[in-house]
Amino acid sequence: MKEVDVILKHLPDRETVKELIYQVGFLKNLLNFAKSNKIMMRICSLALIGIMSLGVSIAAAGITLGLKVNYAGAFIATIKNSGVFDTAREIAVNHIESSDAESVIESPSFSMTLTVSNRLDSAVAVADAIIQNTGDVVEAAALTVNGERVACAEAELINSLVEARRTAFDISGAQNSSDFTDEVKTVTGYFLKSEISDSNELVSVIDSLDVKTVSVLTSDTEIPFSKETVKTSKQLIGYSKITTAGQNGITRKTENIEAINGEIVTRSELESVVVKEPVTQVTTVGTAISTASAAQRSEERSAGFICPLKRGSFVITSYYGDGRNHKGIDLGADKGTSIYAAASGTVIFSGYDGDYGYSVVIDHGNGYKTRYAHASALCVKKGQTVNQGDVVAYVGSTGYSTGNHLHFEIIKNGSRVNPVSYIGLD
Repeated sequence: MKEVDVILKHLPDRETVKELIYQVGFLKNLLNFAKSNKIMMRICSLALIGIMSLGVSIAAAGITLGLKVNYAGAFIATIKNSGVFDTAREIAVNHIESSDAESVIESPSFSMTLTVSNRLDSAVAVADAIIQNTGDVVEAAALTVNGERVACAEAELINSLVEARRTAFDISGAQNSSDFTDEVKTVTGYFLKSEISDSNELVSVIDSLDVKTVSVLTSDTEIPFSKETVKTSKQLIGYSKITTAGQNGITRKTENIEAINGEIVTRSELESVVVKEPVTQVTTVGTAISTASAAQRSEERSAGFICPLKRGSFVITSYYGDGRNHKGIDLGADKGTSIYAAASGTVIFSGYDGDYGYSVVIDHGNGYKTRYAHASALCVKKGQTVNQGDVVAYVGSTGYSTGNHLHFEIIKNGSRVNPVSYIGLD
């Protein structure tokens, strides 16, 4: 008998007690026999005293009767009586977060056993065992909004989704303070499996929560630099050079932004400071008409050249020199504007010429030649004789060009000279 062996571990004289326990079953027969035999009556009296002594020894060792509890197919506890299980059931029901909790608690089965009193399980321990062994009960968390449960799921999943929603509208680079407009809490405990929300339902519920975000945002805004032109008579008209590079300034602004679900409700400026002043760009331009003498300018005009574009059809976009060793004059005009021969002569080049694009070169004799570059189309051929005012090409933007214009050159004895005085633009 296993129960007897357990009991005997707690008794002082194992073999003696074991023998007496096995003899208890004969007590009734012994008493019946003693009634008809006075000598045996005395012997039975002595035996009874021995058995009573054994009972005292067992009581002193804490041996008691108990109930084994079998719940949901498993042994879960040893209790004093069935009332302990009833109390445990009530405790378990109160700890399961559902009004239907009682319906999932199964009925136990009991079997009597001999045990030591200090090994009896308490109602609280049995309640915990009931919860752990009830298949329809799981440990999870409830999401509550203003005290009302709206979803139920695994606690870590709820917390991660709630935190993601709370910070979803934070502004990058700002100091953000975000919270829900309602009271949102996560309560852990035991729940019925049937009440656990699926992932889509959980996400939908959490994404419907309104979030108020207060952000303190600091941003830099550029202050565009201004431009200033300085004139100098030491340089020819058309000379232009940036002598002081412009630099944008910076304004640093701090704002307080309040938003609901990312929609701005209020936006107020807390501070605005210029952390870098802009630097004005200074451009120096030449005002001198020509470095040549009055006699030389008179000679240039008497060469008899006319302007290659009609007056009023162009603007001067770049002068001779121009701070970049520009060896001609640029006349900006619409594409297709007629280009006229500045003087009579013979066409010595008509075609595509690298950076000049489509161009024409005319030899006028007396050491003078003219070049008409960046044309969109050519009207003359090499070897052809042209008269002053004949159309030789049309304005374009071929070759190395940033826009429609005529690049016009006057070449005197092999060197390019300033065309301004020759064509009356000084």
